Amino acid sequence: MIKFTSDTTGDVCNHARSRFIELVSKVTLQEFMTKFNAIAEEVHQGDTSDFYTQRGVNIHSLEVTGYRCAERSTAAILEQIIQETTNRMNKLQQQESENEVQLKEIHGDIQEEMAMAELIKIQTENSNAKARMQGLAEAEKVKSFLAASLPGLELSAKVQLWQTLRKEDALRAISKGSASLYFTPSDVNLSIENHEHVSVGKKDTSWAEDSVSED
Repeated sequence: MIKFTSDTTGDVCNHARSRFIELVSKVTLQEFMTKFNAIAEEVHQGDTSDFYTQRGVNIHSLEVTGYRCAERSTAAILEQIIQETTNRMNKLQQQESENEVQLKEIHGDIQEEMAMAELIKIQTENSNAKARMQGLAEAEKVKSFLAASLPGLELSAKVQLWQTLRKEDALRAISKGSASLYFTPSDVNLSIENHEHVSVGKKDTSWAEDSVSED
């Protein structure tokens, strides 16, 4: 050690610094800022000279503890770049948080819609099952009525009789509420006839003529 240098610490630091500057000169500023520890490791592992061996020194690792720009203008630009990078990272993090919240809301809406669709499906199945049961019950009533009522009647007469009874049930149900019921002439089998009688005599004839003109 004494043979090769009188300032081992300064000599080692200068050698490591020169090797580090040599590699840094080959990369961009962005690469240096993101990978300076990897560059330091490359400086350590890539030094194949016997510089340290001659001085009886063993280097375990090299680390970057700090760096500064040689020119003030470069330092100002670097500070601006760091500030813009920091702002961009903050905005990206804020956007990611907003996207995460929105995504959770979307998942919640999807779950709600799926539950609503399942509910509608169950309600539809229950409604269809109820309608089928009512239809089967009504069909059984019709079947029993046609089989048991007045064996001598024809099928068409039995069907007409059943329809009449069903109308009676409908009228009974409507009469219990406040609904208004309107009949057409065909519903009540209503016919309108006009009978004119012309009597002998002037007075009766004029009445008949007036009646006919009014009709």
